[in-house]
Amino acid sequence: MTLIVGWLACDQRRQCSAYIASDSRISDNINCYDNSQKLFAFKNTPDILGYCGETLFTYQILTRLTNMCDAKMLLTPEMDYRERSDIILGEIKKAHSVYKLNGGSIRIYHIGRNNQRLFQANFYDWNGIVWTNIEIETDYNKSMKLFSDGSGKKEFEERFLDFKFGNNEGTSRNYFHCFCDVIKNVKDRHTGGIPQLVGLYNGTKFNGMYHGTIIDDKAYYEALEVENIYEMSNIRWYNENFEICNGNTKQRQIGAMAQPVSKRQLPDSPFSKV
Repeated sequence: MTLIVGWLACDQRRQCSAYIASDSRISDNINCYDNSQKLFAFKNTPDILGYCGETLFTYQILTRLTNMCDAKMLLTPEMDYRERSDIILGEIKKAHSVYKLNGGSIRIYHIGRNNQRLFQANFYDWNGIVWTNIEIETDYNKSMKLFSDGSGKKEFEERFLDFKFGNNEGTSRNYFHCFCDVIKNVKDRHTGGIPQLVGLYNGTKFNGMYHGTIIDDKAYYEALEVENIYEMSNIRWYNENFEICNGNTKQRQIGAMAQPVSKRQLPDSPFSKV
């Protein structure tokens, strides 16, 4: 399965960004692969997506949709979120109607920005019989978790009790801090590997963005380790504290805001260890 978490970030004025984080493990109950891409960002429209459940079909269709959208073949920036969502689901249903290899459940999560520069979220659910498009409620006045799902969901929800009532309460970084902590200490054998992250920002010049992650002083992009021989400055890098980093030095970017992990916890929490 997986662990996937999506959240909305707001500042003092209004919502400013949205993110999806995922682990990178796929498994067949015997072996696992810890470098699988599970998140997708459209470069020409304000949309980010991720999935949990069946892997073979879902990875293929999301890769194909991303390529089509990046080639400007499917969606246009002028379309509103609902129109883009309907088109995406239509393409998924069309491809899935002839897919006979696996009957596993699928949930594809989608966060996008509408023409009023507000974030919306949905998930596309295959329950083994029909596809449904289910809206996720958003609150534009505060940072909030939009969804968590997968076989690692229970551990995330339990661990978040430590973070929820700490001194980072109500902040966006709290979700990523908790997510990375769970991935490092997860008990669920179907969850693991490298945290991956995609983001979406307010403002019409911003579309879906892939972010690199700095984990234990190593740089990863879409769950694969990359060395300094690559061009590292074309994307934004985040460490486990959700701090913007330099991809070459692996250190917090000069001038970037520190994002310390929550210090105060529930005194009776069995999960306290930050």
